[in-house]
Amino acid sequence: MRDSRAAHTRRAIVVAARELFESGGFSTTTIASIAERAGVSVPTVYSTFGSKANVARAIVKQMEESSNSAAWRERIASEQRPAEILRAFAEWTAAFFGASLPTLTLASELSAEASGMAAEGNARRREALTALVNQLANLGGIRDDLPHAELVDRAWMLTGIELYINAVKHCGWSSATYVSWLSETLEHQVLKLPSIHS
Repeated sequence: MRDSRAAHTRRAIVVAARELFESGGFSTTTIASIAERAGVSVPTVYSTFGSKANVARAIVKQMEESSNSAAWRERIASEQRPAEILRAFAEWTAAFFGASLPTLTLASELSAEASGMAAEGNARRREALTALVNQLANLGGIRDDLPHAELVDRAWMLTGIELYINAVKHCGWSSATYVSWLSETLEHQVLKLPSIHS
């Protein structure tokens, strides 16, 4: 019963914080306003999360779980064609970013208090891309004129939240257009180009 109440309280705080962050911004949202929206006390918010930045981290973690990351990783690992692997990764990127654009926009604009959250997300994305490039290398599909680390760098820069926001929010692209652009660009940057015979 106690664990159930704690889980309910945690969910209420996360939902309240997400609504407030998206409507008013991270910097202007206070722990007191989160507590009021969630129907709990200020000490309860602190005892559950410790800080406002940790509440924001919990929101991003919840988004990662809701994007069905395990299924996407399984699909990518099962692909045998390099271009299809990159296409699947591009689709996963769009699915994750598109799950909650307001929150991700917020995450890219967080104050210094929560800058560690963005760094953690970037590190996880680099780990995933390192595994992806290794998978492509095992299939013999990657460029041989650049070191693996640079191929990871190029993919990492292309799959950041900033480019997604620019494409979907500022340029008005659909998710499908973004996926096509990203997969094509990743292919050009990472995969071995076909030989051209005159």
